Amino acid sequence: MTNKIFLNIYIFFLIFISHSLSADDLNINAKIIELDKSDKSIIAEGGVEVKDNKNNLIISEKIKYDKIKQILNTYGETEIITSENFKIKGENIIYDNNKKIVSSDSKTQITDRDGNTVFVNMFNYIVEKNMFLSSGEIKITDNKSNEYYFSEIYIDEKKRKMVGSDIRTFLNDGSFKYDSRNEPRFFANSATISEDYTIFNKAVFTACKQRENDKCPPWVIRAKEIKHNAAKKTIFYDSAVLKVYNFPIFYFPKFFHPDPTVKRQSGFLMPQFADNSTVGFSTSIPYFWAISKDKDMTITPKIYAGENILLKNEYRQAFKNSYLIVDSSFTQGYKDTGNKKTSGSRNHIFANFKQNLTEKKDSYSNLEVNLEHLSNDTYLKVHDIKTELVDSEKTILRNEVKYQYQDRGEYFGLMASAYEDTTKVDRSKYEYVLPNLVYERNLLSDKKIGIIDLYTNAIAKNFNVDQTTKFLVNDIGWKSRSFTNTIGLQSNFEGLLKVVAYEAENTSNYKTGSFNAETHGAVSYNASLPMYSDSLNKNKINFFTPKLSFKYAPGHMRNLHDDSLRLDYSNLFSLNKNSNIDVLDSGTSLAAGLEFSNLDVLDNKTGEENYSLYLGQVYSLDQNSDMPSRSSLDQKVSDLVGRASIKFNENFSISNNFSVDHNFNDINYNDLKASFLLGNAKFNVGYLEENNHIGNNSYFKSDVKLEINKSNNLSFDLKKNLETDSTEFYNLAYNYVNDCLKAGLVYRREYYTDRDVESSDTLMFNISLFPFGKVNLPTLDR
Repeated sequence: MTNKIFLNIYIFFLIFISHSLSADDLNINAKIIELDKSDKSIIAEGGVEVKDNKNNLIISEKIKYDKIKQILNTYGETEIITSENFKIKGENIIYDNNKKIVSSDSKTQITDRDGNTVFVNMFNYIVEKNMFLSSGEIKITDNKSNEYYFSEIYIDEKKRKMVGSDIRTFLNDGSFKYDSRNEPRFFANSATISEDYTIFNKAVFTACKQRENDKCPPWVIRAKEIKHNAAKKTIFYDSAVLKVYNFPIFYFPKFFHPDPTVKRQSGFLMPQFADNSTVGFSTSIPYFWAISKDKDMTITPKIYAGENILLKNEYRQAFKNSYLIVDSSFTQGYKDTGNKKTSGSRNHIFANFKQNLTEKKDSYSNLEVNLEHLSNDTYLKVHDIKTELVDSEKTILRNEVKYQYQDRGEYFGLMASAYEDTTKVDRSKYEYVLPNLVYERNLLSDKKIGIIDLYTNAIAKNFNVDQTTKFLVNDIGWKSRSFTNTIGLQSNFEGLLKVVAYEAENTSNYKTGSFNAETHGAVSYNASLPMYSDSLNKNKINFFTPKLSFKYAPGHMRNLHDDSLRLDYSNLFSLNKNSNIDVLDSGTSLAAGLEFSNLDVLDNKTGEENYSLYLGQVYSLDQNSDMPSRSSLDQKVSDLVGRASIKFNENFSISNNFSVDHNFNDINYNDLKASFLLGNAKFNVGYLEENNHIGNNSYFKSDVKLEINKSNNLSFDLKKNLETDSTEFYNLAYNYVNDCLKAGLVYRREYYTDRDVESSDTLMFNISLFPFGKVNLPTLDR
């Protein structure tokens, strides 16, 4: 009887007084702890915390521990913090203290120290090995929101490594998306994920959006192994095959590229394939070398099937306030030489250096150096070299040193240049400009007087082998403030004083052998009368503006041998219409014009022109034979020049720049352009005609683009010389574009020939894979 009373007292003590109990290496803390004598179990409730001898902590509201079987059961929501600081959130979890295994058949969430979360329907946790095991539907969401799905997984806490099978990975991190529609993903038989690397075995990767009915994506890369090295930030592929719409295109024994977090890293870039009628089929394999943080290089060997290899190199370096690019290439030349294909090696070197010499926000001070050298005039065209500095169509080489300074009040520029025209074959191809000094300054800005500016240019040239000119030109320009009288007539005055000092040798346009000085001046009165009227449509307004400019420039001007000068409406009212620094148009003349336009009005603001017509003509007191006949300014009455446009609707518009003989018998210049949209087809058509004193040319140019749908389009370009009835070139292209791929078929006919450059017909197929880049497949040359 005494023993029974003592046992009841002991149990009462456990229930109401004790809050801690140790049993079989488990330390149990709770608000209430009961000992069930019948099955020798411990029941704990209220803020229960159980810690084992490995420092694994179990947190729950109720647990039951069977001392005989050494099995602990939790009831309801349970959290476990492992010795390696992994967090387990689930319910009804079992801890077998004998086998040292924690398990559950309920949905559970496991979070590691890096914030990656694993969702499982069951798991086993081996305490002694710090390892999780699970099978079934398993999902992992990493700290970048990427999602991984497994059918089986093993997680090693100490090694911080996961191993799983039947993996599907969806990369939601935006850095891997070229297009918002992209759904980049990896599928693999198995995968190993650790802190240092991730390995996918027998894997498939694509960035394309998933297609309906499980259709194959536009492109995939299948590989024996895909490995992401976190330390090197590089993705490596072993035995990789690129497939386009399930058709194998390329096989790469080894292939790698930087991961999306890397802006620049050494590695091979996408190979390129091309064909050329002169040098044949070629393969280019660029290699990008990230030398250091501030410098890198792209080395591109271009391997020809029937010619010597061409090696291209682009070097880039950034400094604190400057940037340098050096572009070069070299080839030993043609294997088989002849009359057109001359012997000898070929090379080029282009360089550009820019430096900012000040950090002030209200001014700039820049130094720029350009170097351009070719060993052969047609070298760029033959090998179709195009880079940041080089264009295969380039015909003028420019070597110069240029310094510029500008602030709010003045500008200073100093330049030394050497030019080479590669279309010429004799020494006349070279032109040298040294020095070329320009200084500009605002001398006066006054509300009453207006604006007075100074422009100074000191320049020396050597051209056509032995012809030289040296100029010092000072221009003082004046523009008065505008005046508006009671009837709305707007007017102002302009003036220009040009002082020219020069020396010349071996030129027919200038006095030679001595120092010469000239002074020229011109003044003009400009007036316009803007008028407007409401249109029949309340949302439109009509503008009508007569304009005139009376100009007086006394004295004689030097004969202007400038075949490029053409009078049009843009320079009709200019005080000096020519571009030569040392010449000022002389004579007394009146430029008169009319401007008419109809504009949209929205919220009391004028918008786009619906139609317009601008007309003008120059009337001179005397003929001026020193002006080029092409401009028609050598006559008393110039050509009638103008421009017109009409916008019929959003789909159809026409524009025209024209010049009509003063007697209105001939059209001397006609530049007509039309743009119209018909359904899914867009047409741009151009017609250019030059007659009489302007030239003898006639061209037709068209550009047609047909949008078949969002993914398919067809385009056609054509330029034809109507005088010779010959086509200069035409292109027919088909393009297919989706979120991750662009494919095109291009047929091009080019008639251009120059020494060893031959005309050709080409058919080329190209593919661009996003986000990797562009692949040009072999061209078929007819």
